Amino acid sequence: MGRILLHNDNVDFNVDQKATINTGYSSDRDVLKNRSKKYLDLIAGLDTQSMTDTKGMEELIKAIQEEFGTADITSLPMGIVSKCFLGHPYEVHTLDLSAGQIINHYRTNETMELDFEKARTVAKHNAYAMVEVYKDKIILIREDGSATKL
Repeated sequence: MGRILLHNDNVDFNVDQKATINTGYSSDRDVLKNRSKKYLDLIAGLDTQSMTDTKGMEELIKAIQEEFGTADITSLPMGIVSKCFLGHPYEVHTLDLSAGQIINHYRTNETMELDFEKARTVAKHNAYAMVEVYKDKIILIREDGSATKL
């Protein structure tokens, strides 16, 4: 079971109280909805913007909460893999929403955690802005926000 790793006393991690009983599974319709420009821009800016300050982390958490609404924690992605624009030797980076490392940049041929490794090749492809990694599926996100299940 995933745990919340982005701890900040100023950020509310509570799920919307209006949510009905959730089985822990989101439908394909839910995960295939278009992603917002704000969400795409924030993830695209992980190479150029620092998330180490409190404001940056709060903005990141808020964007994720807004994007996934009242989703149960088990319905959220474990993390996101996308192309890294820091230059050689870096190839991809991850935003890990379930473990101790928040943002990690990976060099070419550097091994990633298995769940993220399966998304690596697709994340490097120019057709996709990012890849959301779930325990049971991979969702490819295009620059326009459209989503496809792999």
